[in-house]
Amino acid sequence: MASSPPLPDLQLPAIDARTLAHLVSASADLALVVGSDDVIDDLSLNMRDLQASAIAGWRGQTIGAVVRHDNHAALQTMLVSAREGKPARRFDLNHPLGKGRDLAMQYSAMKIGADGQVVMVGRDLRPVAELQARLLANRQSLEENSQRQRQAEAHYRQLFETASEALLIVDVDKGRVREANPRAASLLGLASPDIAGKKLPALFDKSRQADIQALLAHALASGTPVSLTIASRHGLLLTLTAQLFRAGELKLVQLSLATAEESGSAAPDAHLGDLVRHAAEAVLLVDEAGKVVWANESFLVLAGLSLADHASGRGVEDFLQWSGIEQDVLFAKIRRNGRIPLFPGRVKGAHGQSTEVELSAVWRADGPQPGFAFVMRTRSPEEGRLGRGNSDLTRTAESLIEMIGRVPMKDMVRDTTDVIERMCIEAALKLTGNNRASAARVLGLSRQALYLKLHRFGIAEDEEA
Repeated sequence: MASSPPLPDLQLPAIDARTLAHLVSASADLALVVGSDDVIDDLSLNMRDLQASAIAGWRGQTIGAVVRHDNHAALQTMLVSAREGKPARRFDLNHPLGKGRDLAMQYSAMKIGADGQVVMVGRDLRPVAELQARLLANRQSLEENSQRQRQAEAHYRQLFETASEALLIVDVDKGRVREANPRAASLLGLASPDIAGKKLPALFDKSRQADIQALLAHALASGTPVSLTIASRHGLLLTLTAQLFRAGELKLVQLSLATAEESGSAAPDAHLGDLVRHAAEAVLLVDEAGKVVWANESFLVLAGLSLADHASGRGVEDFLQWSGIEQDVLFAKIRRNGRIPLFPGRVKGAHGQSTEVELSAVWRADGPQPGFAFVMRTRSPEEGRLGRGNSDLTRTAESLIEMIGRVPMKDMVRDTTDVIERMCIEAALKLTGNNRASAARVLGLSRQALYLKLHRFGIAEDEEA
């Protein structure tokens, strides 16, 4: 392909020096008029971000004094070429501005007049330099992201290949296996490369291929794990568990394969979890700091909560209340004994209601998060009244012995006094037929003092209920 001819030089009519000066000043970011002695006779600045006074101080200085020393060779070449009348070329020069800053300019120079004067027409290169710096930074960022992605892919590949669990990754839209780890290939009796790209149903008995399609459809629709027991083409009975996940716009299913022995050994734990989740008794799991970790459905109903998230992370004292012993002492006793069976308490509801319950507590030392498990059932009003005083008093006496040496005596006396006060108030109410005015006289209290104690011990809530 023939190259296009060079553009002819711009032809201008004869113009006076003043018009030429205006033209150069308007078209250049920085224009310098350099005399035959290399002294700057005049200049024009069109860059608002620079201090004009600093640049104006260049007048009367030699051009070499305002150009970086390592650019002097290019500067001399430009000036000599211009004075010899050679075609203008572009030269990149840097002007030091102090404090480590430079002004990068691109100049074209031409001779004006017969006495060797040269006009240098300059263009600011800083926007170009900034753009280049941004491009370089973006390129480095892309390279770093690419490196991180390669590392993540390598880690994923290593984990996937060495996992003891048999795994297949399936493209839901195409129904084809994208990846299979060695354990899955072993169970299917094939090599991993032979599995990739195959239709998933083709790996199993033909009579069950419709069930495989239904498994994928169910996993896609529900978004929850779905299981199916099926025989491989070699007759090995396998349990498949499909779990949907997304990778960008791809809809993928992670399919785990387990033999009958493997799935059978894991089944009791799964069934136990379902049993606790749907148990009639309310169950509350608490960490060592007393924060709620998990609650089953029966507890949510008892506490008047719609979602488990409304309980998670809150203090156990927001929901459970017991008399005669402080929470830290109770927790220490549970941790020391391993469990405490059948002690009375209350569940405080989200809407102000209070329910008498019978609790059992267990210390959970195993697992990633040690803590306490509380199992509770509701108590009828008759159960609450019968024997409450005796059980409270008995447990308080037992607690007193265990607290000696661990809790200051004044705290033990205060807790014991609370139990005795409550027993006296309940006995007075029973004696007077729940007549609070008469009960106050029997106890030697004012009615206001009795009402305060009723609310303090939650007895008022019992009577209202």
